[in-house]
Amino acid sequence: MSSTAPPPLDLPGQGVGWLERQLLGAGVRASARFYGKDRLTDLFRREAERALVAARSLSEARGRQRVRIERFIGIEDSSRDWSVYMTLEHLVIVNTAIAAILPQLYSGSLIGTQVRSEEVKPVPEAGPEQIDDLAALVERYTEIVDKLGNLHTGAKLPHPWFGPLSAAQWHALATIHNSTHRRQIERIKQALG
Repeated sequence: MSSTAPPPLDLPGQGVGWLERQLLGAGVRASARFYGKDRLTDLFRREAERALVAARSLSEARGRQRVRIERFIGIEDSSRDWSVYMTLEHLVIVNTAIAAILPQLYSGSLIGTQVRSEEVKPVPEAGPEQIDDLAALVERYTEIVDKLGNLHTGAKLPHPWFGPLSAAQWHALATIHNSTHRRQIERIKQALG
């Protein structure tokens, strides 16, 4: 009797294919262009809150359980076997980084910032503390964005998949990123049964 192990996942930082990067990048740029800052902030908050509601409905054991899901647009292959808490930690890491760079981009004073997707991966030990961490981060992020003016001005910072992005585009990316990983959490919950 032989069991077939699932194929190995790509290494962190491999990203997504060229066409998917182009489509996602166009979506980020279009969102930044056609949605105002306040609308994006509202969507950012709502997507994060939906992720938190889903996470709060799980026991700690189920929140820690890693589940391999099918890949969907916007998610790296290496991210398909996370737990709900790992996914929340990833949102905390990424949104904390974006919250730090937005004022720098707005003011045009970037301080040696470089973004690498392999550096924003969560640890397998991530636990329920990520719920409170993400809730606090959403408040802090919102306060930072609210204090900034027109996010279309200032400098640009390259994203590893999408190239140079303005503060408005990074803000749109944070919103879309929350949505992507909220969907990931829902798929993990569905796989948990």
